[in-house]
Amino acid sequence: MKVDLSTVETVTRLAEQFGPFLFAILFILVVTRTAHSYYRDCATRKDPPPSHQELKTYRLYFLCSIWVGIAVMGLSIGWWIYAQSKENHVYQVAVVDLKPDEDVLADYFFKKVDHPAIPGARPAHDRYFLIVQDEPFRIGDRFRFDYFKLSTGPDAVGTGVAGTPVETKYSGNRSDTFRLVLGAQGPRLEAIARRRGSPMPVFASDEIKAARAQYAIAAAARRSGQP
Repeated sequence: MKVDLSTVETVTRLAEQFGPFLFAILFILVVTRTAHSYYRDCATRKDPPPSHQELKTYRLYFLCSIWVGIAVMGLSIGWWIYAQSKENHVYQVAVVDLKPDEDVLADYFFKKVDHPAIPGARPAHDRYFLIVQDEPFRIGDRFRFDYFKLSTGPDAVGTGVAGTPVETKYSGNRSDTFRLVLGAQGPRLEAIARRRGSPMPVFASDEIKAARAQYAIAAAARRSGQP
């Protein structure tokens, strides 16, 4: 039997995302429907007609599958309530179109994405940050980043200007995109609409786990009074 790896990958990702919900749905769609079809075929069979014991067995199988399906769905709802009470809240921030001598850093989990090289166009890169916390984000919450103007030239390795603080405000979205603006009052991050055809990359599940682990370590250090 030939196995479609793309189908297996899709089911695996769904199982990772939905957990017991996916199992409950598959149980109801597969086991309960199969039990119902067996009972219906037995009850409508004319030649030979089903015996009383046979009908009783298929009916019991069907009823058991219904009750087990209800129980599994109830357990999945309980798991969801538990997961929601324990899960961290995640907010994604992108700072796009940074020049080669510019960078924005922070204590949050982040990754750098270089723009494709285009002849005649200046190189650029984006920074993507994953902010994790225990409590829900509130509109107006501020998040600090540090802007760096890097030194350039053959002797500039490891040199640079000290970081300048810049802030963003939470707007209620799960993710926001910003562009660095250099003005008379200093650098700032200006919110922009995401460009069609270039959506923000979604962090992989292992990256989200790494961000949550980083946050858990930092939270434990704060509780213990460590710097």
